[in-house]
Amino acid sequence: MTPEATDFFIGLDLGKKQDFSTLAVVERLPGSLPEYHLRRLERLNLNTPYPAVAAHARDLLAKTARYGNAQLVMDATGVGAPVLDLLHSQGVRPVAITITAGCSVSGTDPHFHVPKRVLMRTLAAVFGAGRFKIAAGIPNSAELIEELLNLQVKIDRRTRQDSYGTKGKQALSRNL
Repeated sequence: MTPEATDFFIGLDLGKKQDFSTLAVVERLPGSLPEYHLRRLERLNLNTPYPAVAAHARDLLAKTARYGNAQLVMDATGVGAPVLDLLHSQGVRPVAITITAGCSVSGTDPHFHVPKRVLMRTLAAVFGAGRFKIAAGIPNSAELIEELLNLQVKIDRRTRQDSYGTKGKQALSRNL
């Protein structure tokens, strides 16, 4: 019996002046209920030019692919579309996720429209079930763990729209 190939997902979230562009490498371990292990977390310097972000993501994808199947998954919302074009020009074909305010996932591979609430609920479920592990010694892991533990959803009584943030911090997104 041949062992299953290891799957890695590299998440790219773009920032510029106030938010960092961030790359996260997550390994999916097979099983009836797979576990996800964060293996690397990088915050690029503020104001890193998008061509440099795209090149860094391309290089990290190539390095990670030496250890198993690797797929870049990126936020294509806002400035994501031009960065997606940059990656395509470099021969990289990421899965693009446009984050929406809707209620259901739509689109076709490799571009999906995913409601923020679906992303947040999935993360909360996997993290809450202990199926998301963070490798020891990863830079910025303490901040990430704190954010995950303090994640909150607020629902506007009047509009029934939800927003996400951490205790005492600004919401992660505008109302959806």
